Amino acid sequence: MKKLFRLIPFLFVTLALITFLIYNHRLNQKFTNQEVESVIVKRNNWQLRTTEFYLKNGLRIDSTYQDNFDLKIGDSIFKKPNTRKFTVYRKDLFNKYHFYKNYFTE
Repeated sequence: MKKLFRLIPFLFVTLALITFLIYNHRLNQKFTNQEVESVIVKRNNWQLRTTEFYLKNGLRIDSTYQDNFDLKIGDSIFKKPNTRKFTVYRKDLFNKYHFYKNYFTE
């Protein structure tokens, strides 16, 4: 019986990790499948090697060591549906957006 109680924390951590991975995978799939025309409104780097950029429409872009994106709050993101390529437009000093760069997510 004691062995069973020792397994409970391990099972809980494993279940939490699996849930987290599935959630992130679904968010990434949602970004890939949808058409995106939105602005970056928030950034968060609570994870050690990942910076999350949140869009006004509720989607998220993850910048990692593999996909290292130079994004800033206020950048405008455009993406066609069912593709991993997105275009970034950045404001200049006169608050007009200009093409900045194309990126591909992995």
